[in-house]
Amino acid sequence: MLLSLPALAMGAALRLLPAPPTTATLSGHLAHAPAGDSIRLEYHQHLYHQRVRTVLSPGGDFKVTVPDLKGITGITFSYAGQRTSLYLAPGDDVRMTLDFPNFDESLQYTGRGANASNYMAQALWKFEFSPARAPRPASTARPTLAQMRQETDDNRQARRSFLTTFAKAHPLPADFVRDRTLDIDLTWAHRLLLYSGGYPAIPATYFDFLQQLPLKTFDQYLGDRGLNGNMAVMNFLTNYNYRLAPSGKLSTDPAESRRHYAQAQADFGPSTAALDRAMYQFYSWKLDTDLDGVLAAYPTFRTHNHDSTMARDLRVLIGRQLAVKVGNPAPAFALLNHEGKNVSLAELRGKVIYLDFWGTWCGPCMQEMPASNELKKKFEGRDVAFVYISVRDKEDKWQQVLAAEHLTGPNSIHLRSPEGDDVANRYQVTGYPTYWLIGRDGRIITRSAPRPSEGQKAAAAITAELAR
Repeated sequence: MLLSLPALAMGAALRLLPAPPTTATLSGHLAHAPAGDSIRLEYHQHLYHQRVRTVLSPGGDFKVTVPDLKGITGITFSYAGQRTSLYLAPGDDVRMTLDFPNFDESLQYTGRGANASNYMAQALWKFEFSPARAPRPASTARPTLAQMRQETDDNRQARRSFLTTFAKAHPLPADFVRDRTLDIDLTWAHRLLLYSGGYPAIPATYFDFLQQLPLKTFDQYLGDRGLNGNMAVMNFLTNYNYRLAPSGKLSTDPAESRRHYAQAQADFGPSTAALDRAMYQFYSWKLDTDLDGVLAAYPTFRTHNHDSTMARDLRVLIGRQLAVKVGNPAPAFALLNHEGKNVSLAELRGKVIYLDFWGTWCGPCMQEMPASNELKKKFEGRDVAFVYISVRDKEDKWQQVLAAEHLTGPNSIHLRSPEGDDVANRYQVTGYPTYWLIGRDGRIITRSAPRPSEGQKAAAAITAELAR
């Protein structure tokens, strides 16, 4: 087929057109900023967590190119313990200025593409960080559920009005306005879900507010299994569990899980990715506190779930929780103590073990140590081993803290779990400090023993096990 001369000329012209931009530039000046840190930009793109770093000049200036942008993208900017959210699109050239001691209040953007970031900065200051948003005084009587609902509704309306007013004065991309409106609505709904768990009597119509959300269209916001999804939607799906179980406790009656699914199907649709994600989040978050309830619900989950990867992941999580169920043998470990000697759980058989997962980097852990020393003294010479497993600590820092705080003693065993060791994972530790009681026979007595600072309660729990 022969092409005409005009067609050939048009093809040549198209080849000469520059490729659309895929990068954006962010520069700026941070007045009175402390030295010694790097500027970090973090964002999600193509299912991956992207990071860009640059240095701050001695005068407080920086400039960085953000690569591989496919559209307007949320960016987290952080420096020296401060952080903020901004937005960049391909071709943007945005300049940030601020006075570091007044970070959020003074933050401003100029340049091509600055409007979206200025909206974020002003909205965060107005609704999150301004002194006018000070929390309710502790002496104030707790508001009723109806009062909390009214306050939350008023906040949502104020945020929506601010977005509308800002967009009229400073044009914003339509997709950005749509997504920010959804974020405002999901923040509102998220708070109302949380409130349902804090009041004993919830009216039957309380959850009608969910009808104002486009739940049946949430699949478009999830990305690939949620890895690159809208974070506001993901957070909402995580807290959807309050809709199904406001009291927090599951029944072991399989009929309850069928009722849960019927409700979730009515909300999200009978066969959506959002439904699968919400129910997976619901059961995986209940595992720590309600293993028996999740076990009873798992057959229903398998029947209705459409994502085989989620089914496998939940099965694996259940297996890990069963391994540390109360009454089962505690997972074995063998670690080096502070003197370089190998100590195993097996060689402590015959003693009651008060097990503490902690770290020198953990403020609450360190606050418990004086009380822990006092608790140890009460059981000197008795068949009790106080075992401390330090997690994510470098050896020199760990040894330094042990010596400085006088933590070692005749009935205490200090072990360090080195980088890459999975003792804490095998024990399903999700927070620090965590205290366990293990019986003389090596079986788990409790995964939530009283803290040392609880004094008599902690001593009573250990004494009860010694008497068995």
